[in-house]
Amino acid sequence: MSETETSDGKTILKFEHRMDTATCSGIENEVLAQIEKARAPVVFDIGKVDFVSSAFLRICIMAAKKAGDGNFHVANAAPQIKKVFKIAGMDQFLAE
Repeated sequence: MSETETSDGKTILKFEHRMDTATCSGIENEVLAQIEKARAPVVFDIGKVDFVSSAFLRICIMAAKKAGDGNFHVANAAPQIKKVFKIAGMDQFLAE
């Protein structure tokens, strides 16, 4: 995770590079703590991410559960990453 900001009542967590298993295991607790602290809708901005692993998808599922129904979205996903979310049946998290 490169930075966190608040905009329009949403907490935006920005990610970059590869969200592989090693990276995700290093940031998981921090990301979930930020969501817990936010108490607001959460957006994962992955515009600078070029790879996601199942570990990142797992973090997304946990984030969605913590944020509550309709309060979690993934924004700025590249086409190849959108495809991963669709294959995993998680395309409901993708913001258009």
